[in-house]
Amino acid sequence: MKKELADKLRLEYEHLWHDSMLAVPDGWIDPLVAMLDKLYALSEVDRSMSFDSEGLATWVKIRIEVSSTHSAAYVTPLEPAGEWRPGRALACIDALSEFARQCSKTCSICGLPGAPDGNSMRCAEHAAVEPQVSRSQRLYQEVRDLFPEVDGKAIDLNVPDHLFDLVASTLRSILKVVERYDIVGKVFITKIEMDGEALFVRVRYVDLTYVFLGAQMEINEMISDLEMLSDEATRKHNLGGSDAS
Repeated sequence: MKKELADKLRLEYEHLWHDSMLAVPDGWIDPLVAMLDKLYALSEVDRSMSFDSEGLATWVKIRIEVSSTHSAAYVTPLEPAGEWRPGRALACIDALSEFARQCSKTCSICGLPGAPDGNSMRCAEHAAVEPQVSRSQRLYQEVRDLFPEVDGKAIDLNVPDHLFDLVASTLRSILKVVERYDIVGKVFITKIEMDGEALFVRVRYVDLTYVFLGAQMEINEMISDLEMLSDEATRKHNLGGSDAS
């Protein structure tokens, strides 16, 4: 963690800060801050107007352990057991679990979705230079929540070089929508393959109600744009470069 950021967090979360947080890499700062926000607000969970004092108490002392591929937070309760009502205790556990979960699937350098890369957690851009097939496999792992458990040969991320970044950025954007609406397991990309020089992508929605119509519209538009932009990118590539028109 950069010194300037560490100083800022130490000031903002004075009563929760622990120097072990200095080992958290830049790509995992967002999960760390999200956890600190949740722990800072524990007083508001299951608050009793009769027994809880006003304001925000410091409920835990935190210690962070960081390895090359994951990070975990451990806490020591600072308030008596009787003050830990069920909702408050569960909120604390949830904050710790979510921190570890996010770090386990996030590039430790930039914060994009990542996957284990030997002794590190990396996205496709920050992984060691490997053959294209490995790049495709890495992207698959980054966005694996978008694919059915059994996809056969319908998911082929080994697309031409001039389309790879476009496909990768679109899939990451779709995954962000799925996570934002909390519909993981209900949106599946069932087909990504080249037919000649044309890219085809298909999506299937499982048990989504009208409440999630906005999510479906966003995802459908992203897929439509991907197919259109891939056609244009291929045309320019065949004409001799991205500036061809």
